[in-house]
Amino acid sequence: MLDAAVTSFPVPWKGIAQQLEKIQTAELPSIPSIAAKRLKHYLQVHKSQTGQSIISLYGASDDSRFTDFSGLQAQKVQLNITKEFYVGRWAGQVSANYERGGKKHFDESFIAYQFGDWNLRLGSISQWWGPAQSSSLILSNNARPIPALALSRSETTRSKHHLLSYLGPWFFTMQLGQLETERSVPDTKIWSSRFNFKPVSGLEIGLSWNAMWGGEGKGNSFSDFIDLVTFERDCINGAISCNNDLKSPIGNHLAGIDFSYSLIIFERPFSLYGQRIGEDKGDYLNVRDNANLVGLSSYFWGSKIYLETSDTNVACSNQGLPGNNCYYEHSTYTGGYRFYNRAIGSTFDSDADMLTLGINKQFSDGDLFEIMFNRLKLNQDKQQPSPVVSGNSEDIHRLSGFYQTQFGDWLVKLGANFEYTDLNLESKTESLIYANFKYKLN
Repeated sequence: MLDAAVTSFPVPWKGIAQQLEKIQTAELPSIPSIAAKRLKHYLQVHKSQTGQSIISLYGASDDSRFTDFSGLQAQKVQLNITKEFYVGRWAGQVSANYERGGKKHFDESFIAYQFGDWNLRLGSISQWWGPAQSSSLILSNNARPIPALALSRSETTRSKHHLLSYLGPWFFTMQLGQLETERSVPDTKIWSSRFNFKPVSGLEIGLSWNAMWGGEGKGNSFSDFIDLVTFERDCINGAISCNNDLKSPIGNHLAGIDFSYSLIIFERPFSLYGQRIGEDKGDYLNVRDNANLVGLSSYFWGSKIYLETSDTNVACSNQGLPGNNCYYEHSTYTGGYRFYNRAIGSTFDSDADMLTLGINKQFSDGDLFEIMFNRLKLNQDKQQPSPVVSGNSEDIHRLSGFYQTQFGDWLVKLGANFEYTDLNLESKTESLIYANFKYKLN
């Protein structure tokens, strides 16, 4: 329906807006008609505003442990006040977050300037790279958004340039961010880039590359950055010179590919998708030590149903890291591929086997319902590589869901999670309920 690349979130309106305005929703089947009407509504709201103010209150019976594309990584209680603005080519928002204990931060705040087909942004916004809904192996909303300077294409549709048009719809972003001070190497920097495109109808391909580098006591100059992106190598034992088999590319690299292929079978839409992300320990583009995610989705009974599985139990070839306890880990950046102690990639962190069945229902009045079942196997070797698990192995059966509705200027989301966990010879049952209330001030 929409000729656009859509596996990098957030998806810019430019280009898509023009296509939406041409769609005749009355001529579409029920499910795509509801989706198109919903997008058209958001587009009209966006076009009619020069900015809006929103106040949001989130409360839960406990801190969230796992999240997903529709979820929220938050403490028990969080108050958020957001002010958006749009002036000419400028756009931005200030988002003030207040948590219990007096903690506050400005996640989801940014300022951006659009020039031509490009957008320059400074700030921290939640992003999701990949086609899956339960997790992403390289960048998800599991951790807090990373403050970064980003240069991105301002649309995801087909380029008008006669050479670039052969790529089909495409999107590109490159970002330079900085991680927190309270980690093993304070103020580590992170380079992120992604290119996703649709070379043929129904097929979208994404290429992603993130690399941690610099920080306190490390090289932080422009020449050090050039060494990073040109895959210069140094000795993993810290020596000035060593044999080639003791050398590794500078920084902590993760890179890989994802795809999504959509087709019609028996007059029903199906999507097959996958993601393969590895720790980049080889030379140049030789990505090794890969974790995988695979999924399938379709529509039944007016709902999107998806089945996904991923496995981050990876036996890495990097020296100095034991067994499977290496994915998202690094011998220099010992805090790992994490931000404030949560994985930047997979919701379930490393050494995790996941199977997810989800149902997502959008109603014609704009209400949204989702229910998800997870079967998780975490830390099977009991060596606790990730902060998300205890020192024990865990077999978890988890049921979660929410309902979201709108009353005038109020948006209300109510949800709950239930977990049954086997911990060696013990078992426990836990539950969490939460509510999120948003009110549009103007």
